[in-house]
Amino acid sequence: MADTKISALTAASAAAAANEFAINEAGTSKKLTLQQIVDFLVKRAAGTTVAAGEYTTRLVLAANSSDITGLTLTTVMSITGVGVGRYYFRCQLVYQTSATTTGIGVAVNHTGTLTQFVVERRFSDNIATASSGAASEINTLAANAVYASQGSRTKNTLIGAVTISVDTANTDMITMIEGFFVVSVTGTLEIKLEAELASLVCRAMQGSFLELVKLS
Repeated sequence: MADTKISALTAASAAAAANEFAINEAGTSKKLTLQQIVDFLVKRAAGTTVAAGEYTTRLVLAANSSDITGLTLTTVMSITGVGVGRYYFRCQLVYQTSATTTGIGVAVNHTGTLTQFVVERRFSDNIATASSGAASEINTLAANAVYASQGSRTKNTLIGAVTISVDTANTDMITMIEGFFVVSVTGTLEIKLEAELASLVCRAMQGSFLELVKLS
């Protein structure tokens, strides 16, 4: 029986997760669904931690973290088994603090060995001239707010300094963390959070998002 060319097949009405594709696994004919192929390329999970996928790993925080009091950097999201290679990552960290006078500090760690690491943190400031370190999600100045930026080349330490306040207590704020690193010994990628001062309280909120992309 002659093989049928792909071009001669009837087109699917639409892509569906259950659509199947023929593959050869160690000489045996098997099948994969479209969902299995997508999951291989982009690993997705909801929780506080997930093992790294082959190419892209996405983790969403499924529940708020416990309250974090004071100046101890606490891991709120992590990706395990981040092995040898070059990586890009970004984190959309949603957080709250218990008082308007409370800011936060953030850090990124990899528990293995890195030969290169650089990271930046950005957030919307509360004024339109020069950054004050006071985060705001409600700035209505006609000139618009500045975007504050901090950076670091050292893992597991504060990125820049702590911020000094939020616009509203116990209300969602957002800070963006983005960077690049090179791994020589496998470890865990960790996003860490702390409050501004010893007696102050903050927490990471559900919906915080961490994406890791293996570049090579």
